[in-house]
Amino acid sequence: MFKFLLILFLIGYLFFKIGGFLFRLFLGRTAKAAQERQYQQNNKGRKTKDGIHIDHVPNQKGKRTGGNFKGGEYVDYEDV
Repeated sequence: MFKFLLILFLIGYLFFKIGGFLFRLFLGRTAKAAQERQYQQNNKGRKTKDGIHIDHVPNQKGKRTGGNFKGGEYVDYEDV
């Protein structure tokens, strides 16, 4: 009976260790593949017809230019 329990314990222990190793191996490969996909999506960039590489183009929405600025309230220096 003792041999049976010892063998059962050793098999369970080996299964636990090998299973953990295989799980970490699989998880590492999956995480690395996801990281590669994310890197490729972020670094697509754009090229102009002249061959210039553009990494980022900021949004033009909400940008103030001199033409649409109506002005502000005048504050005298002494009031500040």
